[in-house]
Amino acid sequence: MRGLDAGKVYGYLDLLADQIQATEQELNDSRAKNERLQSELQRGRAELQRMQAELDHYEQAGDRVNEQVVQMFSQAQLVVEEMVQDVSRDARERIGQAREHERKIVAEAMDTAGQQVRSYAQTAQAQMQSIVNSFATEVDQLGSNLQAGDPDPAAPRPDDPLFDSNRDWQTRLRNGNGTHSRGTD
Repeated sequence: MRGLDAGKVYGYLDLLADQIQATEQELNDSRAKNERLQSELQRGRAELQRMQAELDHYEQAGDRVNEQVVQMFSQAQLVVEEMVQDVSRDARERIGQAREHERKIVAEAMDTAGQQVRSYAQTAQAQMQSIVNSFATEVDQLGSNLQAGDPDPAAPRPDDPLFDSNRDWQTRLRNGNGTHSRGTD
């Protein structure tokens, strides 16, 4: 009978059965893996939704904080403007007070200086009057001595080493020569 060899057919069928069994095992492993991945995917989606909700919560909180920051900044700006106005007003007042104080000091200094100048002028006038009176007294004494015949005590004496003779000195001075001439010093 020239038919099929039963051993080869059963061997082939065993081979196919083993391949089917291996394929089924791979399919079962793939299904299990797929289920694990599906489960992880669902957990990931749940985590994503939770994080999205948390992010939305933080964004809302951030928006509220931003609004509060803007309000606080506006209030701070108003306070700063008020402070600048107060400081400017205070500075103007202090400058005015300082100028008034300066005027008083200058007026007092001028008054004191005027008093000192008047006092100095009075002292100088009294000293000048004393000098004039003393000079007048000396002139009167010299005049009375000259009338009495006394020689002039201020006139150069012939034996004075500074003056060779009165006439010689006056001549040298007029001519501009000699040891006592002008321009030779």
